[in-house]
Amino acid sequence: MSLPLAGIRVLDLTRAVAGPFCTMMLGDLGAEVTKVEEPGAGDETRQWGPPFHGDDSTYWLGLNRNKTSIALDLKADAAAVRARIADSDVLVENFRPGVMDRLGFGYEQLAQPALIYASVSGFGPESTQPGYDLMIQALSGLMHTSALPGAAVGKTSFPVADILASLFTSQAILAALFRRQRTGEGARIHVSLFESLLAGMSPLTSAALLAGVDPAPAGLGLASIVPYQVFTCADGQLAVGVPNERLWLRFCDVMERPDWKAHPRFASNALRVQHRDELLPLLAPLFPTRTRADWQQRLNTAGVPCGSVQTVAEALRQITPWELEDGLPAMPNPMRISQCPMPRRRPPRKP
Repeated sequence: MSLPLAGIRVLDLTRAVAGPFCTMMLGDLGAEVTKVEEPGAGDETRQWGPPFHGDDSTYWLGLNRNKTSIALDLKADAAAVRARIADSDVLVENFRPGVMDRLGFGYEQLAQPALIYASVSGFGPESTQPGYDLMIQALSGLMHTSALPGAAVGKTSFPVADILASLFTSQAILAALFRRQRTGEGARIHVSLFESLLAGMSPLTSAALLAGVDPAPAGLGLASIVPYQVFTCADGQLAVGVPNERLWLRFCDVMERPDWKAHPRFASNALRVQHRDELLPLLAPLFPTRTRADWQQRLNTAGVPCGSVQTVAEALRQITPWELEDGLPAMPNPMRISQCPMPRRRPPRKP
């Protein structure tokens, strides 16, 4: 049974995170991905460690399965690169805007009307400003809105702007491939990390755009739902979400506070948001009276969403990792397509 992108040839001229994650998703779906790396040093993420597995960082290994790497100098080996492009259905690159043109590999210079040419950059085709995930999180407002009120800002523990940009890019590539089937025409694709992160922040950006509200730091909570945050139990932390009135009634029963159901300041989510500074101090002392497991059992029985604050290793115990062909474990691709399962599990192939 063939995979969805079987027969599609992808030339990967990316490094770091956003581009490689995108092309890895295409490889998981069956595309033949050839990754061009700089002779000698290779992709910079090979050195992003420790931890390492052998000579390569686990960071690089987690971004490059189902690809075959080759070593080419984009300047000295220009003819070989151009030949690879001519044989490709899709080209993905994440150099700063203008670099591919200076190298002679710009979209207009190649003049391949059936080629799908995708570029990922920090701020879009008009800006040559470099944009790594850390800077994008700062500039987008994500750091500001994620901070605890009155506390220093922080970043997410993984490069969320990179990953969102890679997913938008892969989605655009799939749409362009579908269109090419009907028209025979390729496409020029641009995706920026900055716009991708802002697009993913839709609940926050829509508040600013539609209501003129500049979202404030929410920390472990959420500006538009109360309660929807992390509470400290007797032996750990528990995330609890009560996003509608049906769940609020159940939550009040679990907390043994039926009087809150019709409380004039808590009876609707809008009221709870308005009076969060009154409600949350009432809730906080209740959770330390029981263990995390006890609260989870009670909330789960009532159908109220909750989840323990776990480490990554604890979370991974709840999934079955893929085993790659060389025995390396890998995080499975979360896409499940019933008529074409994804058994392809090749480790990264080195130059």
